[in-house]
Amino acid sequence: MADYSNRDMTQGALFINNRKKQTNHPDFRGELTLSKALLKELVERVKEGKEAKLSLAVWKKKSKAGNEYQSIAAQIHTEYKKDGGSDEVEVPF
Repeated sequence: MADYSNRDMTQGALFINNRKKQTNHPDFRGELTLSKALLKELVERVKEGKEAKLSLAVWKKKSKAGNEYQSIAAQIHTEYKKDGGSDEVEVPF
């Protein structure tokens, strides 16, 4: 299971799109800032012919002004086996 308490994790937020005028406009807008370490790992994966796939976690939150938004955390996607193990090898740095 992912450790979402890690402060170095790539993070972002989604807010309700108050400028939505048409049905094809997005319901939410926001940003996601990729850490240098995550971006470097994604580039290495692509160079190795692997997918640059992220796992996302989202939490409902409320700003100090009372506006609702979703907080996002992202990390390199890990495929898990049915037995709960992982095909990925954890790199200790």
